[in-house]
Amino acid sequence: IRPGGKGTINLKTGAVDKSIAWRQPKAAPYNPSTLVYKDLLYVLYDFGFFACFDAKTGAEIYGKVRVRERERTPFTSSPWAYGDKVFCLSEDGDCFVYKAGRKHELLRVNKLDELCMATPGMARGSLFIRTASRLYRISE
Repeated sequence: IRPGGKGTINLKTGAVDKSIAWRQPKAAPYNPSTLVYKDLLYVLYDFGFFACFDAKTGAEIYGKVRVRERERTPFTSSPWAYGDKVFCLSEDGDCFVYKAGRKHELLRVNKLDELCMATPGMARGSLFIRTASRLYRISE
């Protein structure tokens, strides 16, 4: 949506509205929010797919890539970014760490081995991760 867009802004197939910069109907997960980081829009889908689009044009950089090969991985929390990395925390407690950028590159997987459904919070230089029974604070 461009600055200044007002009212109900939605498009029917083939319609045009000057308030809409671009439209990508396939980039709409149910639970996780999308993430814009360094001009790229990252989309984490609920059932374990990850995609990237150009935030200015909506052009696909890479399409839906399975987070974990051959197996469904549920996500409820939203992805976040820090230090040229994008983090995706699964409901299984696995944190998938990707290199931010135009190439799909998984750097590592960190395991918490516990149910995680909340999006981590950030405050005063720390990252807070809530699991089913613990609260972690991570800082330098």
